[in-house]
Amino acid sequence: MPQSCSRNSPGRANLFAACVTVFGVAVLYSSFDPLPAGEDNSSLRATPADVIIDETPVPLPQNALLPGITGNDSDSEAAQTGQTNAVRNVQVTDGGMLNSQETNKFCLLLLKDGARYLENVKDYSGIFHREERIGGDLLPRQDIAIKVQHKPHFAVYMKWQNGERGRQVLYSDEYDDGYMVVKFGGFKRMLPALKIDPDSSLAKAESRYSITHAGVRGMLRQIVADRDRDLKRGHGFACTRLRDQEFDGRNCFCFMVKYDGVEFSKTYRKNLILVDSRLHVPLKVRNYTWATDSEGLSDQELDKVTLIEDYSFTGLDFQKRLVAKEFSRENPMYRM
Repeated sequence: MPQSCSRNSPGRANLFAACVTVFGVAVLYSSFDPLPAGEDNSSLRATPADVIIDETPVPLPQNALLPGITGNDSDSEAAQTGQTNAVRNVQVTDGGMLNSQETNKFCLLLLKDGARYLENVKDYSGIFHREERIGGDLLPRQDIAIKVQHKPHFAVYMKWQNGERGRQVLYSDEYDDGYMVVKFGGFKRMLPALKIDPDSSLAKAESRYSITHAGVRGMLRQIVADRDRDLKRGHGFACTRLRDQEFDGRNCFCFMVKYDGVEFSKTYRKNLILVDSRLHVPLKVRNYTWATDSEGLSDQELDKVTLIEDYSFTGLDFQKRLVAKEFSRENPMYRM
């Protein structure tokens, strides 16, 4: 018997070593996310700075009446037309200070001009940063590499850079099943991809908005709808222009909106909006909801406990064209 055990022990040792090796490889595969050869990873390093926004109202700057809207010559004529309309429709008071309604109008006209710019953008890439409160809990910030296509049909590809690193989500209007494909990251990346309804309770458990609204244009449309609603109502809110803010290397116009009561905005108590001063597209929005009990809280403490949404985009590239396979389920790099 001792001799038999001695003969078998090397086999068991080899089996144990093989298991350890396989486990180690699995851990490395799950922990690291090497890029395929030739794929540019420069945009994946982009992270948003901790933005502290000065909420002191300031006058409209002189150069705000005729700022450069875009560096793209092909869009300059439409951009200048949009800016002319903005100047014509906004009445600046003495000293450059705008009242609440006129400030809201100016913000709205800028964003509508940004919407016209995006109509000429076929696709783009960047990093999407989001922090959301879901079910009463503020979830950790997620940094997500994102590729968006507007034409010939809407499509989105997302890949997580932190948290469940390596997680992928793909959605395209090209597929008539209406589902998004989810490939898990981390230790779960060995599992097969799942098809999930973007409007299902499972999808909403991790995001306040459907992937069908993803991207800069989706965020812009939501802000425009809110600003347009307030403009038409004409009361119940205060819209203020704040000091210009640099964000991700871009100069931004900053606006703050505060609502007088929940009857004027069911979800939002306050909005902070950063709008690219050249392209007139929103780069960051920070939204606060209503507090159930705000007695004794300072403004900073109130904002901390009522932050409901913080969305931003960095490393945006509107110039580099994306190929069709980047929005295809058959892309071998996605393993979907």
